[in-house]
Amino acid sequence: MTRLRHSTAANAARWLVNFRGQRVELSRRYLFDGLARVTPVVAIDADGMRFYLSTRDKGVGRSTFATRDYEGVLFERVLGELRRRGGPENCLEGTSFLDIGANIGTAACFALCKFGASSAWAFEPEPQNLALLRQNLLANGLEDRVRIAECALSDRDATVDIGLSGDNWGDHRVQLDVAHCNGGPSRRTVPVASRRLDSFVEDGSVNLDDVGLAWIDVQGHEGHVLAGAEALLDSEVPIVCEYWPEGLGSAEGLDRFHEAASRRSQFLDLMKHDSVFRPVTELPALEKQYRGETYTNVLLVR
Repeated sequence: MTRLRHSTAANAARWLVNFRGQRVELSRRYLFDGLARVTPVVAIDADGMRFYLSTRDKGVGRSTFATRDYEGVLFERVLGELRRRGGPENCLEGTSFLDIGANIGTAACFALCKFGASSAWAFEPEPQNLALLRQNLLANGLEDRVRIAECALSDRDATVDIGLSGDNWGDHRVQLDVAHCNGGPSRRTVPVASRRLDSFVEDGSVNLDDVGLAWIDVQGHEGHVLAGAEALLDSEVPIVCEYWPEGLGSAEGLDRFHEAASRRSQFLDLMKHDSVFRPVTELPALEKQYRGETYTNVLLVR
């Protein structure tokens, strides 16, 4: 979910010159690290919402603490692009939101509290994230509007291993086998249930006619998620999905991502503010632009 690289020297330089007005944000990052010595959890108020964050989480937790707006800017970009493309004023208004790789619930809270979604599904398998997810829903009065599925979405209804990151709770990764171990074989693993999204559609749990937006961020497992979500791909629901070629490749999912995405007609690279919708046949070309730990989010549309 996040692979932030903030060296001490680089951050000190940014703070001294207030690079792009980042002094307050950087100060909050240092404060967050200090709080880790005295409390396991900290609460912040952001944009009318309250979030409980683990101070052990140097990814989503630290970034949310520092910026107070971890998801909001991306939501606004997506909704604006869909509107300019001829869609509704707000595709989320009065609809359901699919949060796949929900982590601690920041995206679901933004969708419901700020952008008008009426309900949400939150798919999250990791127990510590699930505990904070439930706490954040309760803190914002959303517990009756979000259905939580304690599972990883994938291309199979089975049991899979999650490779845990010790300090970035947005970087837990599904590991289907040792030979293609996304994140390295040294990670501690826990078994979790996996389901296809198609299974939820087939049994009537998820009605795609009610869904306004799907949001997928699963650390290199996106190709497998999409392979198990044919009904979603064939629907009119816009899909926001992380595109991280290195992670997808190490999980044997890059070709699967491109193949699944080909069921859509166009995509938009959300990392570039001057980008335009392009034919989905050009999506594989992004692999050369995002190498190593760099990544983007793409918006897939019919």
